[in-house]
Amino acid sequence: MASINIARKSCIFYRMSRPSRPRPSRPFLVFGRPTSSVERKMAKFIVTPSASFIDETISVCVYGVHKFPNVTIRAFVEEMGRTFEAYAHFIPDVNGAVKVDSHPSIGGSFKGIMPMGLFTHMQPSTGQKAGTRLVKKDVTTPLLFHLTAYKGFLSTDDFNSSNIESLTQSVLGKTTVERWYMGKDVDRIEVRSGNIRGTLFKPKGKGPFPGIIDLFGASGGVTEFRSSLFATHGFASLALAYFAYEDLITDIKQVDMVYFEEAVDWMLNNQFVMDSGIGVIGVSAGAQIVVKLSIICGPKIKACVCINGSPFYTEGGTGNLYKGKQSANYIMNVFPDRVATKDDIIDISRFWPCKREDIDHSTIMNLEDATCQFLFINGLDDKSWSSDLFSKLGCEYLKEHGKDNWKILSYPGAGHLIEPPYAPLCSLCYHKLVSVVVNYGGYPDEHSVAQEDSWEKTLAFFKEHVGESDHVRSVPSFGGIGAIMVQLSKL
Repeated sequence: MASINIARKSCIFYRMSRPSRPRPSRPFLVFGRPTSSVERKMAKFIVTPSASFIDETISVCVYGVHKFPNVTIRAFVEEMGRTFEAYAHFIPDVNGAVKVDSHPSIGGSFKGIMPMGLFTHMQPSTGQKAGTRLVKKDVTTPLLFHLTAYKGFLSTDDFNSSNIESLTQSVLGKTTVERWYMGKDVDRIEVRSGNIRGTLFKPKGKGPFPGIIDLFGASGGVTEFRSSLFATHGFASLALAYFAYEDLITDIKQVDMVYFEEAVDWMLNNQFVMDSGIGVIGVSAGAQIVVKLSIICGPKIKACVCINGSPFYTEGGTGNLYKGKQSANYIMNVFPDRVATKDDIIDISRFWPCKREDIDHSTIMNLEDATCQFLFINGLDDKSWSSDLFSKLGCEYLKEHGKDNWKILSYPGAGHLIEPPYAPLCSLCYHKLVSVVVNYGGYPDEHSVAQEDSWEKTLAFFKEHVGESDHVRSVPSFGGIGAIMVQLSKL
């Protein structure tokens, strides 16, 4: 029963094994092999580990650039035809080295010492559609991040210049880094059971493992990346589709809570899942669903994580329909005339009530009937709706009913889509439901802190209230030490 404002915290670094999944060939030096005089003249990238999970930090260093007073490091990734990038300007130290985890960036996508800034501060590349979001669809393969070091201080204009020869001549070195959501000791099981559709991720073995149902918002389909990552931490997590997927209904307004109730029972009757109760997690519309589901299912749900959601019934919102009937007599009031549009980007933050006095408190869900523990995670710059205000009012309601089963995490500068650590902020997102680009808010520096801290606390929350088992934190691996050196061009 606490409300916490989160400040920046330090990072913890891990070493991981190198991956076993085939990659494009590229020149590299393995530690211990003698180097020739030619090789000693080349710039060297050292990335440790070269393959890691998306929620782990890595160390990026470039050595042998003492001849150049200014160096730019660029990160680039392509997923499903969508490209994203970030870059930073560095001044090499007296030894001719740039160490991203300890040297400050003096310009580019971020400034200051940010060990993971090349990943957290990525933006859609020039020419990408507005509202493009980096989402890993096939979690059985890694995201491949291409890192390049250049002479001088370069900018986005230089990277997109038609003078390819000049850019190529500026290259000091390159390497590729693999970032994984799914581990080699995790099973991925497609689920088509009764009405239930989705994907179950679990550690290899019989278990039983602590169970989680994982929901996203109004984009439809099935989103697997968070569940696959939960499995590496010892959970059996069901990435649950609930509309616009296979034979499921296409209209989110017609989703009946009976479907989710069936999913809870399916999990508890699954041989791989502990039958003492499960956890649920949702973001945005998915957060609304898991709050309502916690009320319906009682002791079957032990822990509920609500990320930028609402414990109120809303117009066209999820959680309103149960057993074919509307479960709410009253719907939160809205203000359509306050929707703002600029440059074809919609800001709906004031469509919803922004002040206590604007809200009809009779539209709150009957939270007192839930027996689980609640964790509300809110971005204070969420432009989708007033999630922090809604959560605080919900917890005040619980307190009025003698409940202390809640905790709030509030993050200044964080936007709507709070995801696992080191994913880039998506402040502008194409919203499938309304076919427009929506302003989701957030600032990269603050949002990255929110994602790192909230993920750690979410894992701890589920372990405390649902259960825990052994981690399976191994990326597909050749075996051997994680550090490699890569060099391409002579100085």
